[in-house]
Amino acid sequence: MLIAPKAVKKSFAIDKTLLVILLSLFAFNLIAVYASIPLTVSGSMTLLYKQAFWILLSFGFLIFLLIFGIDRLFTSAHVFYWILMFLLVLLILDKYIDLPFIRPVSGTRAWFQLGSIASFQPSEFMKVILIIQVANIIDNHNNMKNDDSAWIDIKLFAKVLAYAVPPLILILLQPDTGLPLIIVISLSAMVMVSGIRSFWIYLYFFLLISIIGFVLLLFELNPSLLARILGDAYKLNRFYGWLETENYISSYGNQLYQALLAIGSAGWTGHGIQSTLVYFAEPQNDFIFAVIGQNFGFIGASIVVIVNTIFDLKLLSIAFKFEKPREKIMVAGLLGMLLFQQIENMGMITGLLPITGITLPFISSGGSSLLSYMIPLAIIFQMSSENILRNAK
Repeated sequence: MLIAPKAVKKSFAIDKTLLVILLSLFAFNLIAVYASIPLTVSGSMTLLYKQAFWILLSFGFLIFLLIFGIDRLFTSAHVFYWILMFLLVLLILDKYIDLPFIRPVSGTRAWFQLGSIASFQPSEFMKVILIIQVANIIDNHNNMKNDDSAWIDIKLFAKVLAYAVPPLILILLQPDTGLPLIIVISLSAMVMVSGIRSFWIYLYFFLLISIIGFVLLLFELNPSLLARILGDAYKLNRFYGWLETENYISSYGNQLYQALLAIGSAGWTGHGIQSTLVYFAEPQNDFIFAVIGQNFGFIGASIVVIVNTIFDLKLLSIAFKFEKPREKIMVAGLLGMLLFQQIENMGMITGLLPITGITLPFISSGGSSLLSYMIPLAIIFQMSSENILRNAK
């Protein structure tokens, strides 16, 4: 009589440092959202209660994913990809068929309404599923390639684009330009560390710098042509608000002016929690860093910057110590995503970069973004566990 072998229970070692950093970010999230409440349209504590619910749900989701297993996350990524593609298509179809569970917000169709309690944004989950799926693609590509020619690199680019372009188009049609930028940056970081020839990396940055220079040149010499290229005069107005803020205080530059006023007047310690000296749009989302600056001053804003930096360095350290390339490539994508959002959000608040609809990860309010980041974080906790157990032997 054959007896089935017993399942081997895998050991797990919790990374206490990473856990403390994550809990600190959750705490900053709640404090920042609470501080933003008097600046919101409703001014209701419901916003804080909802955010606390999302944090608890996210932490529970993280635990579930660790039990589920990271190998299953990688092997089932393509299934989740097609489910999310279906949901993104439904969002576009709502323009032509009035679906009862989709309601446009500020002209954007990006959310499925889950009653009056919460909403679900498929594009937030797509951005993390893409980095997992692309990590699979790159790992499989590297295992099968037999030379390092430019043609082999082009084949990799084609494989990545085949998965990335369809959701990018659907998200742009919502319309949303912030998330596609995040996706492009994160996937670019992954491809750069995949082992491609350095020529492609130099070409990428050359084209990027050239495009930025061309846009700025057109803004100065021929703004009407730039408006036609951008396809929306509103996008061009953001440049006016960014580069000529003082000339457009009451219009295009008002958001940046208010953010600078909030931070510049706060001094070392700020005006105190829930201060309302300066008002600005979306204080709990896009402008959460301005809320932190206004309430807690230079010291409070610096603590948030430092904790975010420590978080990024911790992820980098875990990836460097890990042995398997697939997971390391995934972390490169996550770091590209986080760094771009952190730099862009803090940069736009301080006037260093143009204002976009990009939020500050783990600090801005919202459920879909927070919940989605638990997927790669579960992989990273497992990676760290394997590092700890390996070093303990």
